[in-house]
Amino acid sequence: MSIETSAERRQKNIETFRTMLHHLGRKEFDLCKQYLTPDLVSDWPYPPVPDFPEQLETSTELMRVIREGSAEFDPFDYQITQIYELVDPDKLVVEYYSRSNYRPKNRTYSNKYLGIFHFREGKVSYWREYVNPETIRQAMLDFAA
Repeated sequence: MSIETSAERRQKNIETFRTMLHHLGRKEFDLCKQYLTPDLVSDWPYPPVPDFPEQLETSTELMRVIREGSAEFDPFDYQITQIYELVDPDKLVVEYYSRSNYRPKNRTYSNKYLGIFHFREGKVSYWREYVNPETIRQAMLDFAA
């Protein structure tokens, strides 16, 4: 019986994150959810849109909110720009960005994210995301000059 090293566990968690983000971008919510613990806690210090909850406490609720919030967007092209490996192999800090189209306005949407992720038994158990809500508003609203 081999014992998994910290480096091996960290690499598995990185792959879990990459796969989860890929499915999220393709709007494959059920596949994405497979990489999240049922009791996932997710929070946004800067909620992306008005009335968006600052914290959600299950993966089901997170997928519901993301599904509804992204309904009028084309699939997202997420690109990871930096993964910061921490001493704890079950924690990562990741910088990434997205590109999509907001269909009602036929506007390009692109945003940058910084996420803090905790893993438990190979799945994401905590997700804190910093996103620029002003970028979202500009894509979705008309600003008269």
